[in-house]
Amino acid sequence: MATVVVKAGEPLDKALKRFNKVSSVKRKEARKREHWMSKKEKRRYKQEQSRSFR
Repeated sequence: MATVVVKAGEPLDKALKRFNKVSSVKRKEARKREHWMSKKEKRRYKQEQSRSFR
């Protein structure tokens, strides 16, 4: 998952924009990876991902 550190004195909306940029790249990579997986592999991959976000 993408992480962004909010710098001292930085507005939250600016940090949020930075986070969205980083996370959109991660989502794009994940979609590309999932495209070539079989259904069984996709299910395992998604379970693994949701487990790591807990």
